[in-house]
Amino acid sequence: MRKIYFICFLFILNNVFAQKKDKLNPIAVYEKVWQERNSDARLKLIKTIWLDDSTFEDPSASIKGSVALNNVINEFYKKFPDAILTSGSKVVKDNYVTWDWKILDSKNKLIMAGRDFARLNGKGQVSKIIGFWDQEVTLSESEILQNLEADNYKVVAKYYESLFKTRDFTAMAAIIEEGAIYNQAEGLPYGGTYVGFNEWTKMYTKSAEFFDLEIEKEPVYFSDASKNEVIIYFTIKCKAKKSGKTMSVPISEHFDVKNGKITAIRPFYFDTKQFAEFLKSKK
Repeated sequence: MRKIYFICFLFILNNVFAQKKDKLNPIAVYEKVWQERNSDARLKLIKTIWLDDSTFEDPSASIKGSVALNNVINEFYKKFPDAILTSGSKVVKDNYVTWDWKILDSKNKLIMAGRDFARLNGKGQVSKIIGFWDQEVTLSESEILQNLEADNYKVVAKYYESLFKTRDFTAMAAIIEEGAIYNQAEGLPYGGTYVGFNEWTKMYTKSAEFFDLEIEKEPVYFSDASKNEVIIYFTIKCKAKKSGKTMSVPISEHFDVKNGKITAIRPFYFDTKQFAEFLKSKK
């Protein structure tokens, strides 16, 4: 008889776990929704658990419907393109579920954290989700941009050091995105558009045929972190190999940086025509 009771107990316990798993399925899908980067694929996922009158509320939004939720997530990834969502264990009571979550960037820096409360409709769909942010650990947008700016500066500084100081092309290659574009002024003897780091190295080699240089003034850095742009202004002192003449050349270089890698560079010379004539001049 005890054996029968025990088997019945296991059967009931198994049913309880199965019911809990089924109940948590819409939450599991909801978390997949936040991890999906493709907008169209995400919207299809949302519609499997979200109704026209399902609502989402947090300190940044109060919306209803699947399209509105998809738009909220799209806007989130515009601000935090490398965000990674992780969440803790779920607490279930009746048709309510709550859990802690946090969002990190690709370098494991905390973007924000909080707790969500979900109300389910008992039919595998979400009726409402309310998100609460932990204000003590949430970074403000200005703080996030400051961190991004600092990270972008480090990338550009590494490029500058590798090219002009250490001549370490291996280190430089590690921070250049595949297919990155370098636009040199067409008027220069090594001018043109170079795609990919291998092409960049050919441009560096070609430019070295015309002059030797030393840094006369170290760079000053400017940036717009919201656009992932860094601009440096510095001065080089050049010695033309054909004529032996020297010339100081102020340069501004515009860098596009994304996810810790350089995707494009556009240098601007104070007087491109004068510099090109200087390089081509003979003794």
